[in-house]
Amino acid sequence: MKNGIRASLWNGKTFVPGWMTWSKGAIDQVNFGEPTRKQAANLHDLGTSEVMPGFVDTLLHGFAGVDCGDGSAVALDRMSRALAATGVTTAYAGMYPLSLSGYRSAAKRWKQWKSKRGTARTRFAGWHSEGPFIARSKRGALPAKSILRPSAEAAKELIDACDGWLKICTFAPEVKGALDACEEFRKRGVMPSVGHSDAGYLDCEAAAATGELAITHMGNRIQPLSAREPGPIGFAMGGGIHWAAVIPDMVHVAPETVRLWARTPALRKRLMACSDNLSHAGLPADGFKSGGKRLQRSGAVAIDNQGGLAGTLDSLPELLLRMLRDGYLTIQQVIRMGCEVPGALAGDCGKLEAGLRPDFVVLEDQKRIGAVWVGGRRVASS
Repeated sequence: MKNGIRASLWNGKTFVPGWMTWSKGAIDQVNFGEPTRKQAANLHDLGTSEVMPGFVDTLLHGFAGVDCGDGSAVALDRMSRALAATGVTTAYAGMYPLSLSGYRSAAKRWKQWKSKRGTARTRFAGWHSEGPFIARSKRGALPAKSILRPSAEAAKELIDACDGWLKICTFAPEVKGALDACEEFRKRGVMPSVGHSDAGYLDCEAAAATGELAITHMGNRIQPLSAREPGPIGFAMGGGIHWAAVIPDMVHVAPETVRLWARTPALRKRLMACSDNLSHAGLPADGFKSGGKRLQRSGAVAIDNQGGLAGTLDSLPELLLRMLRDGYLTIQQVIRMGCEVPGALAGDCGKLEAGLRPDFVVLEDQKRIGAVWVGGRRVASS
């Protein structure tokens, strides 16, 4: 059985002819140059195809008609297989604020999904819950009834209800009790992420004083950067945030702003892209219901009946490659934001390096995703 490829591989700066092998769910070696005849016999020869790491999405509420929070195990399997075909090989399932019983029910369904075996599918590294410890004034479309007062004890109850799935939690550090919840997150291996918050610069500084801190989606549902209050964006641009995500759909944030952040030295190894996909992402449906609201497609995003902006409807690879095609990002920036930085957050993917997961995609003409492999297994075409 062949467990390697020969192609033009991404070396961190450009594509170079080489070959790569893997076994037991990890890359064994990545070599640049020509393999021997004996080595080549055990490789899939992809010719001059350009191969890059698989994409890693840190916030995705659903795909292909399935919602991460209420989908059955069968539906979640269908979603993960459809998502994998787009080039997203690792993702964090986005959860809207739920009741504790709602989180427990979702955890059971996700455990059932994880036990399923079969075709290659997107690997979910855990959940990213947007709340419940957020600012009511910045909740946006999130349900008001599920917003809770933060405390260390409330954080413990939330983490326990998620039964090991919670890995990132959006919170508002300026709310009373939020810093205690933040510390509890860190103790239990959950990344605190600023979002749906009215936090200022000093609030972020306080939250980052004792550990790593993320931003859920820069430029959305947080204070804007201004001369008198730099806020979370200024804190991130100065290097204070360890993981700063942005939605690259050119609507939630202007493409010129994304380009500026991608060029900011302090954000070079910290800026990552997330899709903020809604349940009907990847489908042609013009109108649908999500999060209890009736929405309709408007380009890459969904809007409500009043024109209010909701999440996105195109996959993360498509959003980033569109910015590449339109000249706002370079291929290096696309791979860094879409693969390398979020892969470092996940800890085991995002680069073509020995010891990491063999997740990779073929990039066709630097314009679209071709074949996809997850864990060294080729994904069936959608």
